[in-house]
Amino acid sequence: MRFTRAALLVAAVPVATPSGLHAQPTTGQGFAAWNLGYTVPPGWQLAQQAGRVHRLTSTTQGVVIYVAPGMYQTFNDVTVDLAKGFQALGLTAMPMGQPTPSTIKGMQAMTARYAGQDQLGRQFQAQITAILTAHGTGLVVTGIAPNQLMEQVSAAVDQIAQGIEVRGAPQANTQAVAALRGRWMLYSGKATGVTSATGGSSNSYEETVEFDGAGRFAWQSSASVSVTTPGLTGSASGANASSDQGTYTVIGSTLVVRGQQGQAAFELQILADRIIADGRTFLRAN
Repeated sequence: MRFTRAALLVAAVPVATPSGLHAQPTTGQGFAAWNLGYTVPPGWQLAQQAGRVHRLTSTTQGVVIYVAPGMYQTFNDVTVDLAKGFQALGLTAMPMGQPTPSTIKGMQAMTARYAGQDQLGRQFQAQITAILTAHGTGLVVTGIAPNQLMEQVSAAVDQIAQGIEVRGAPQANTQAVAALRGRWMLYSGKATGVTSATGGSSNSYEETVEFDGAGRFAWQSSASVSVTTPGLTGSASGANASSDQGTYTVIGSTLVVRGQQGQAAFELQILADRIIADGRTFLRAN
């Protein structure tokens, strides 16, 4: 489903507007709807919560750890989300080697190291540890730091991962699942006037997604472009379409869809006449 593909920094750094939190001392933290918890290590503090993502900071400038839950049946599901998070943070990164499998409290875990740079060309490393639970969920811990501070951050990532608490299966937000019932549409388009001197162009893009209010969705998109050359001597046009269908649920404020094209998650707002998914607005179409 391409509605999914506008597609963490593991488990997704959402585009939704964050709700600020004052820095808190070392304490147990959790994600109530996901039934997952963890402990903030000494020297770190919960600085911000944005949707399902917690951002931890230390007293050392330039280091940060993200902790987030997600619906993950395999580590491939985590990998798919990873690109979305790096993109949201304006980072480019490549793996430094093969991921290392392990077990944490009897659960499958995987750790990987990445190296990359931000938009200003500053170098960084990232350590990502993901743990899969027996409930089809997972907790992903991602530490980011300048190369010389990575070992300090790596130790904190390990502590958080080792302290995972699994309290049960995730709790679906049944009210949100039902409230999504209906057909929703996103449209964008642009056209320039056609003249013999400059030619002209037009393009349009449309997505529609329909939820049945009980856990099934259908999605489709279409795009077209047309270009006329100066002198009106010729023109070219093209169009493409795509579709998907599958299941969906809402955990807390996170919409999780799984279709034929894979799984993705979005921070969701539901309003009377529109829904906002990762900052993209779909208007009610029925």
